[in-house]
Order: sequence, then structure tokens, then C-alpha cells
Amino acid sequence: MADKRSKKRNINTKSPASLFGQIIGDAFEHVVINFIEGYLVESYPDYELLKPQEGRHIITLDMAGGLKRQMDNVVIPKGSDDPVALLETKWLKDARHHNDKGAWILQLREVRKKHATIRGAAAILSGYWTEGVGVMLMSEGGIKMVLAATDEQVYSTLQGPLDEFLGTDTFTLDARTMRDSYPRPRDLLKLAIFLEATGKLNAIAASWLEFDRLQTSDGAVLKGSDLIKAAIDELLAPLPDNPAISRFEIALQIDTGNTIYEEFSDVEDVMEFLTRYWSSPQEILGRIMPKKKH
Repeated sequence: MADKRSKKRNINTKSPASLFGQIIGDAFEHVVINFIEGYLVESYPDYELLKPQEGRHIITLDMAGGLKRQMDNVVIPKGSDDPVALLETKWLKDARHHNDKGAWILQLREVRKKHATIRGAAAILSGYWTEGVGVMLMSEGGIKMVLAATDEQVYSTLQGPLDEFLGTDTFTLDARTMRDSYPRPRDLLKLAIFLEATGKLNAIAASWLEFDRLQTSDGAVLKGSDLIKAAIDELLAPLPDNPAISRFEIALQIDTGNTIYEEFSDVEDVMEFLTRYWSSPQEILGRIMPKKKH
């Protein structure tokens, strides 16, 4: 069955490499969303994943420069408009875009501040994402990273179709080379548009969730699909009867434009912090004034 998205593709684009990456990213998002929708029906029938046009009405993210970005993938309880989980999917070709796409994912943290019903967020990724990015997402944004498939694994599923498509004029999809720049990007784009138009790309993308990704301490092998399920399980775990505060984040907005920010795990430290700065301009000045070099 032909993919309706293929009708919008322009083979004569000035940036075939960019459009090829977009097609791969679209295919990955499509298969992930379908997988999550099916898993919710199977294991969490009281929840639903909103369609993009519906999710955008609920979650709007303020970006730098006064721009607004709307969230596509929002999980809500049926019969409610309150979001409980946020999901993002991203394909990444090379490390040069780690900061761009990683920064956007970290904006999810700001959304959580505006909606107390949100339990967490997950970034479901494919391509050249490193372990360091995952650590950064969790430590800075509290966002769980799920690397469903590496770039080597994704390209391995495209090698056969490329060989068939180009015949004797084919070439090798080497991940290290592709991270630097796509060889013959116009041919790659022609392949992607063909696979998309013939409906074959969806089947290929579905295989991206079935690669072996991790081995547990007891020897069990987890696939990308297993990791996605685990992330959903964590996000939608039943709320306890006695939830407790695990951490305090205090941000003092000073009328000079400065911000004094600290994190605490003990309520007594919070009270001491607030008392110190609440009625003491000298304490505030001592904190916000630049220090001379030693």
C-alpha cells in the first residue's frame, strides 16, 4: 500500500541528504507511534495517545525568542484532558546535531513544570545517539532515553533494498562514512521515496524495533520494542497512596534579573535557604555580584 507521505516528496530538492534523513525520521516516528498505540490498547486501556492535532491543543511549549512549539505525542487518561506522559521520537544522522535535537528534548522539562499531572517523559531515539546524551537527558531533564536502534542497524536494513534498487551500480552503506556525509545522497533519496511510495518502508521501519539492544544480568536479551514497553510501564505505573517529595528545587527571581537557584533533599535546608535570602539584601548581593579573580 502506497504511503500518502510520498506524494509530498520532491526528488529534485536542493538538499537530497536532508530529505532522505527526514523520510527516515518520519518512518521511525510512524512505527514507534503505532507500536505505542497498540501497547496502550493491550496493557493500558484506560489511557490513549493523542493524535498530533489533538496533542497540540493541550501542550504548547514556549521556545526561545517568544516562539511557541506544540507537543505532538501526549498520553492522557481516557475521559480527561490532563497529560500524564510526554513522548518524543528522533532520528539522528551524526553527532553534529546532538546539541540541536538534545536541546529540544530537554525543553520537555519546562513543560512538566506547567502540568503537575505529567509523571515523566521519554525520548525514543534511533541513529547516532551516544550514551553521554542519555546521561545528559536524565540528569538535566529527568527524561528517559530509549535507543531503539543504532545507525548501523538502521542502515543494515536498507542495504538489501539499495542493492536491488541500483543493481550493479550499488554501494555500501557504511555508518562511519554516513555520519560524515551521505555518499550519493540523490540515489539514497530516490530509494527512500520509492520505498515510501510502494509501502515497503513501513515494514522495514518496523524491523528497527526488533534489534537486540541490551542484555540483562540474568542473560535475557531485550529488543528495542522491549525497551519502549519498559519506558511506558515506568511512565504509567499506578500512583502510590502516599506519594512523597524526593527533591526540592528553589529558584529565587531577583528584581535585578538574576536568579538564585539551588536543589535540596531536606526541608530544613530549604527553610534555611529561604530565611537567609528573604530579608537580607546583603546576602543577595553577595550571591549575585561577580567576584574578583584570585
